[in-house]
Amino acid sequence: MVAPVAHPAALHLLTPGSPAYAMLKVGAIGGIFALRFALVRRSRAQQKEGTEHHAAEVAGPVRRDPHPVSKKKKRRRRR
Repeated sequence: MVAPVAHPAALHLLTPGSPAYAMLKVGAIGGIFALRFALVRRSRAQQKEGTEHHAAEVAGPVRRDPHPVSKKKKRRRRR
C-alpha cells in the first residue's frame, strides 16, 4: 500500500506553492510598484514647484499686457 504524500505547502504556510505565499508575493510586488509610482509623482511635483518658484524670483512682479484694441477703434480715438 502507498502512503499518501503531503504537498510541501501543507507543511508550512510560506512554502513556495501555497496560496498564502502567492498572495504575499503578489502583495509585495504590488507594494513596490505603488511605492515607485508615488515617488515618481512626488519628484515630478517637487520639480514643478522648484521651477515655478525659481521663475517667480527671477521675473519679479508679473505685468499684464494691455488689452488689444482694433484698428477701427484706434482711428476713432484719434479724431
